[in-house]
Amino acid sequence: MWLGWPSSVVEKFVKHETDFNATMDELSWIVSSMDLGNVISPLIAGNLMDMFGRKPSTAMLGPLFIITWALTLWVPTAWALYMARALAGMGKGMSYTVVPVYLGEIASPAIRGALGSVFCFQLHLGFLVEAIVGPLVSYRTLNTMSAVVPVLFFAAVVWLPESPYYLLKRDRRPEAAGCLQWFRGGGDVDHELDLMTENVRQEMENRATFRELFSSPKDMRALSIVVAACATQRAGGISCIMAYSSLILPDNAPLLNKHQSVMLFAIMMVVVNSVAVVLVDRVGRKPLLFISELGMGVVTLTFALFFYFFQNDGGGWLGWLPYLCHLSFAFLFAAGVGFVPVVYLGEMFPVNIRSHCSAIASITLAFSSFVTNKIFLFVSNHYGFYVMFLLFTVVNFSGAFYTYKYAIETKGKTFQEIQEQLQDIVGPRREKSEHNDI
Repeated sequence: MWLGWPSSVVEKFVKHETDFNATMDELSWIVSSMDLGNVISPLIAGNLMDMFGRKPSTAMLGPLFIITWALTLWVPTAWALYMARALAGMGKGMSYTVVPVYLGEIASPAIRGALGSVFCFQLHLGFLVEAIVGPLVSYRTLNTMSAVVPVLFFAAVVWLPESPYYLLKRDRRPEAAGCLQWFRGGGDVDHELDLMTENVRQEMENRATFRELFSSPKDMRALSIVVAACATQRAGGISCIMAYSSLILPDNAPLLNKHQSVMLFAIMMVVVNSVAVVLVDRVGRKPLLFISELGMGVVTLTFALFFYFFQNDGGGWLGWLPYLCHLSFAFLFAAGVGFVPVVYLGEMFPVNIRSHCSAIASITLAFSSFVTNKIFLFVSNHYGFYVMFLLFTVVNFSGAFYTYKYAIETKGKTFQEIQEQLQDIVGPRREKSEHNDI
């Protein structure tokens, strides 16, 4: 909901329909400060989830987000919004670090992709709620409604069990067995627990340090795949399109107005992501990611060409084209790059370095989003929208090339099988040599 908040609030600020007035520079900081906070928290969250567990680290998001919405209601200043958005960014960084790991560790291989996709489905759902309700209600009503969600979240999450993998990592097998049985709905879980125990034992033989991560070709290959996908997800245009749709779309809409188009954009992401949740464990991660990135590159290139030739007159009879591109981008984003990086994040790393890798991926997401959101208004106002969309095009095509050449398929594989696949790619001799050097 914090990600979708600017989609309707930016225009309210421009029209002076908020509790206070903000300049364009202040508005750019309000939008981008969320990602600034996001850069800070992943490393903290990675340590917290290893020290206190996946569940407590997730539960603390409730009070944190309650504070962020309270600031919007009780302290109507630009600096309060900077703080609220920065704290929300910290919460976003923590959720992107902890939740994918938690989901990956509690799911069986057959549904791990689908369960990991639910994380992004809810992200799109929150954006949809803000896009639909935001234009219809006042600024304060929107913030009040949004504040209810973290209260409900905290009331629900406190009842969830801990991750069995985390408990096994702490040598608490009886508790791990109870939690695993809860997640599986009862029945005999001894065989699966034995496999988990052996997997944790093998992976915990190595130290959980950043040195271990950067000295291992296998883990570096996995990290490069995830980081490339995360960078493409956020620097490929979604952050700016979600935040600045009301400014990007021309006024001469052929069928729908801007607000209706933003609503349709959000609906498209929710619907397509719902379908992708089913497809990810059938089609696979890599094909969805590649097609998504390649298609987004085509769409952003079309956007760039439109704005280059029709920057000032709205496109005339081609005024429908940016609206088509807008909707197509939502479809392609939700079909692959919008959720596959999160699925990869929960399944591609050994348990001893999983928190570190998750933190690095979250920082990549935050930094990419912060840079594009912060420079978007400046670059667009001084050079034109087409320059930013050319940048998005380069990012998307580069991401598609990297996915095609280096990404792996993890569909239906256990954690151990994924590690063996990565090991086969880098070669056993090289990996062994690296460990001997250490």
